[in-house]
Amino acid sequence: QLIGRLEHQVAALRKLVFGPRSERDCQAVDQALSVAGRQPFLFLEEIALEAKPAPRHPRRTNFPDHLPRVTTTLELEGAKSVCCGQAMKAIGSQSSKTLERVETFVVHEVTRVTYACQVCHEHVRAAPSPDRVIDKGLLGTGALAYVITERFGNHLPYHRMEQKFASEGLDLSRSVLCRSSLACAEILEPICKQLAVEIKTEAMVQLDDTPVVLQQSSIGGSKQAYFWIYRDLKGRHLYDFTESRSRDAPLKILGIDTEAFTQADAYSGHDILFGPGSKRTEVGCWAHARRYFKPALDSEKEFATEAMATIRRLYAIERAAKEQNLAPSELQKLRQEHALPEFERFKEWLEITRTQVLDKGPLAKAIGYALSNWIALTRYPTDGRIPIDNNGAERALRAAAVGRKNWILIGNLRGGKGAAILYSLVQTAKAIGLDPKTYLADVRERIGKETDVTKRTPHGWQQHFAPLVAAERDRFRAAAVAAS
Repeated sequence: QLIGRLEHQVAALRKLVFGPRSERDCQAVDQALSVAGRQPFLFLEEIALEAKPAPRHPRRTNFPDHLPRVTTTLELEGAKSVCCGQAMKAIGSQSSKTLERVETFVVHEVTRVTYACQVCHEHVRAAPSPDRVIDKGLLGTGALAYVITERFGNHLPYHRMEQKFASEGLDLSRSVLCRSSLACAEILEPICKQLAVEIKTEAMVQLDDTPVVLQQSSIGGSKQAYFWIYRDLKGRHLYDFTESRSRDAPLKILGIDTEAFTQADAYSGHDILFGPGSKRTEVGCWAHARRYFKPALDSEKEFATEAMATIRRLYAIERAAKEQNLAPSELQKLRQEHALPEFERFKEWLEITRTQVLDKGPLAKAIGYALSNWIALTRYPTDGRIPIDNNGAERALRAAAVGRKNWILIGNLRGGKGAAILYSLVQTAKAIGLDPKTYLADVRERIGKETDVTKRTPHGWQQHFAPLVAAERDRFRAAAVAAS
């Protein structure tokens, strides 16, 4: 047993250093099945569904109509336009198009005209000053929206933005960029709170977390903190930042009073969401279950291969449903018909195989995970709205994980809270097809004018104001093209 565990550790470390990290190891499983003398996995022939061919997207030959056009006309000059002693006559033209990008800051100077009474010569009045995003701040709404999108949408840290702007001849320090973004986050916090209210009442929510280094904690010094993601199936992304991974974080955001499915990994801190008196129903993640079996391919290939093949069949059902674009009710029926029999066979196999493997080996650990979370793992066929795994939440956390490689750490607790607010708004806007820069710039202008916070969330803004902003943008571009 000791030799087996050590050999497994060596194989796992070699794969970690030299091997691919993709979980899509279908070819490896098929090869292992062949070596074991078993039939390689075939697509579920018993699912009588005709898969639609993948749509073919023609190569783009025209640029989008909404982009502004700038035309340059080239003419023959001098002797080149003369032939046979006479000036040549234009008979046509040839055009070619290229895509260019013009990106720069502009200085918006606001002049307030002052008026004096010509009768009493005492009263003087000036035109009212426009609202600023930040009182006495250097950045306007458009500039702030750009900085926030670059930082929380494109993962560009402030010091790189500082260098980029310096190359353009603009002196904007990273401290100014950071303070301005944080101040804007605190202004937008009510919108984020409304986002939390809406997610809390959704019938299906996914959650996950990832660690990050907090430079200055509440107790002094650096420590490990956490970003959390709460995601519903309508595109809402709510991020939260905490100094610990305690159960209080998900309990505070989601509560236990809403009848809803909640999908997460098997972290014990989530258990309070599904305890006595809770109306939430736990849903397991088959991607996590699959990850436990994958390392066992090195030490107990035959058994691990069978388990991986079963999980692949479950995912094949999901792919067939996606290709057919099935409605939730149709997907539920398909799962009931084909996934439930797989569950029955797999559970029996898990219980028998558990008695035949090493107690402390990776396969025993994988089987233990599957059996201990069996009820949650087998709950998704009961409702066609429930995903088979929690990968949607994990993908949403990539925003923080990728950014973490660039900005390394969070400066303090206030900065972490502000980052969570801006991540929430930027990533939600991106998820539902909005341009975060356009949304953030416009929604800031509406603060103080639009009192209904539900209309200022990305979903509310998309419904009530996006068409107006698009129409205004089109008019502006049309005027610019006409002027050119």
